[in-house]
Amino acid sequence: MRKFLVLFAVLGLLAASCGGDSGADSCEGVADEFIVIMQEVIDELDTMSLEDLDSAETPPALEDLDQKGDALQTKADDLNCSDAEMEELVTARVGNLTSDGLLGQFLIDEAQSGGFFEE
Repeated sequence: MRKFLVLFAVLGLLAASCGGDSGADSCEGVADEFIVIMQEVIDELDTMSLEDLDSAETPPALEDLDQKGDALQTKADDLNCSDAEMEELVTARVGNLTSDGLLGQFLIDEAQSGGFFEE
């Protein structure tokens, strides 16, 4: 069950096209920041086993996901970036993500297929 909660958190981040707060000054910059944050999450998840994901501890990369997500969503809103625009910008950058593990590659594959943005 814990694995699904972790995946849900990551999916929620992708669906909202959110990430960290480093002062992006354009919708493209917000999408770039999101991809950096997503790569950090993938990198951390790639170091974890399924047993690690099933443990009681939340991976550090996911601990402050909501805060980072809220910050980038606010920035996107301030820049008048539409959800459709952010989806397009993030989807165009997904090819920049890399993974050495099964879970990270799953997240990349889902993002490349547009699976995170389907309702």
